[in-house]
Amino acid sequence: MHEFLILKDIVILLFTLILTSLLSHRIKIPAIIGFIVVGVIIGPFGIGLIHEKELVEVMAEIGVVLLLFTIGIEFSLTEIAKVGTRGLTVAILQVGLSTLLVAGLLYLFKVPVVEAFFIGFVITLSSTAIVLKLYMEAGEMESAQGRLCLGTLLTQDMAIVPMVLFLQIFGSGSDPSLVEAGKALGIAVLAVAGIIVAAYYIVPLFLHQVVRLRSPEVLTMAGIFICLGTAWLSSHFGLSLALGAFIAGIVISESEYSHQITATVMPFRDIFNSIFFISIGMLIRFDSMLEQWLPIIILTAIIIVFKSLLIFIITFVMRYPLRIALIVGLSLAQVGEFSFVLLKIGEGLQLMEQSLYQIFLSAIVLSMFFTPLLIKVAPGLATRLPNLIPRGGDVLADINARTSSVINHVIIAGYGLIGEHLATVLQKTGISYVIVDINHENVKKAKEAGHIAYYGDTSYAEVLRSVGVAAAKIIVFTIADPAALRRGIKIAREINPKLHIIVRTKYMGEIAALSELGADQVIPEEFETSVEIFSRVLKEYKIPGNIIQNQIDLVRFEGYAMLRGSSLTAEKITAITEMLAASTSDSFYLEEGSPAISKSIRSLNLRYDSGASIIAVARGGKTRTNPPPDFVLDKGDILVLLGSHEEILVAQDILKGEEIVLENQMPRPDSSG
Repeated sequence: MHEFLILKDIVILLFTLILTSLLSHRIKIPAIIGFIVVGVIIGPFGIGLIHEKELVEVMAEIGVVLLLFTIGIEFSLTEIAKVGTRGLTVAILQVGLSTLLVAGLLYLFKVPVVEAFFIGFVITLSSTAIVLKLYMEAGEMESAQGRLCLGTLLTQDMAIVPMVLFLQIFGSGSDPSLVEAGKALGIAVLAVAGIIVAAYYIVPLFLHQVVRLRSPEVLTMAGIFICLGTAWLSSHFGLSLALGAFIAGIVISESEYSHQITATVMPFRDIFNSIFFISIGMLIRFDSMLEQWLPIIILTAIIIVFKSLLIFIITFVMRYPLRIALIVGLSLAQVGEFSFVLLKIGEGLQLMEQSLYQIFLSAIVLSMFFTPLLIKVAPGLATRLPNLIPRGGDVLADINARTSSVINHVIIAGYGLIGEHLATVLQKTGISYVIVDINHENVKKAKEAGHIAYYGDTSYAEVLRSVGVAAAKIIVFTIADPAALRRGIKIAREINPKLHIIVRTKYMGEIAALSELGADQVIPEEFETSVEIFSRVLKEYKIPGNIIQNQIDLVRFEGYAMLRGSSLTAEKITAITEMLAASTSDSFYLEEGSPAISKSIRSLNLRYDSGASIIAVARGGKTRTNPPPDFVLDKGDILVLLGSHEEILVAQDILKGEEIVLENQMPRPDSSG
């Protein structure tokens, strides 16, 4: 009967996960929050649907292990490097200062050192899952604030490893001496080093043998075995399961099989992680929340204000614009999912009283609830701030002095891939231009490439005026920040009504809104990508270039119809396209071995055999149009053919030496020509 109770609990959990995911998606809240709330409801302090709380906790522990394992696999120095030196400095300062300030303040109030650092660790971490999900949905991952948030969150994720190690060594209840602490740390380091060395030599050989079986199921089992096995081995040496799993992930990340293992382990990770958040909800006492509602609200407010203000100050001091500093500060103001992991460890080590533990649990959940709202209102609040340039008041004057004499130039707002290519082309063609970017690394890169580039936020009028927007002919916005993009378009149009504004955006649905703000041309990435894909497909089928171009023009006409105001209807455009497609032209290079070499156009009889005509011949850099019938062809000639698509294909086969006859041939001319 006990087995059936376990099965019943598993069924309830799975049904709850599905239902919560659906409801969270429908009401547009992060699924993590939904899982925690459901945990409160179905847990032992709620309606008590789940009987085997220990089973849930074991599954939750597996979820944490798998989470650290996949983070280890996905850990990428390249991603962190993209943030740049300043961004990484912001992240490190946030983790260090947040922990030290909280721990120091609590120590002043007579809180023991270990407990003070424990609470500092818990408050320092932000929610990677919630923040990145919201930024990805908004299409802002490539924006300045998106990259900075990503770098900070990755740094926080890495910081959990030494945090767990600290709690393992100092959180046992006794005050270890420096010798004992050093000994414990030495054992931990040696254990970690031993596991890594063993894994580097053993894991590749093991995975190589597994892959030879060509069985995805066995590879999945091998990945989970390595994860759980290394976690168990780590705990055997007195370290945490999570730390061992993270080490296993890093080891596998160096393997050529890492992507496949990640793909197979990911579904298990997501299921167990969801159960982990439900288990967190089960720990929250609803009656305690009602009794302690005021301390919970106060603690939540303190956490949000403290974290957002600290991150704001650090980011601003590191010479980011005020707008970016505010957005990043509000985006990372919550407490994250890894704090639950630390709380679970702290509960086991009895580092916090149960009443305080309940208050912290509730405050963390509440801070997560406010995250979508904070991220949503952040850009609006940021636009009300003055654009204080951290490098000093002489910056705008310096830019003005350099660009005041430039007229009819192009302003490139954003030096990403598109901005880089545009600047290179303008440089080669001699057209005046200036680059403005909010990323110091991009500005440095542009200057190293020989471009005129300045640091600045193009969502502010002062910056746009300083680069001569009033005298410019064109401004091209390639920035990935939707709020800054809309504000920049509006300001640029107000300053210069005659300015031609070209905008890069991600989605078709943004064309109308950006056009209303003043954009002359809006180029959506998803639309242009679709055009590029179908044109390449047609090229692979040897469709003539002008037919492909006609189709591109037709699709663009229909896609950008709202911006054109043209009197031509789609039906008329289609009819024109069909007429053009009926007679097309193409070129053919006469290679050695072609039967046409040394033959006259008359003797070749190409028009009779294929239906296509030779309307021009290019030879030696000169072109002979309408060549006479006695014109003799030679190796290296480029023939320009006119005919239908099918006729040109047949003519090309004939010129290659492949005799193909159409059913409806032209009448063969008589021998007199």
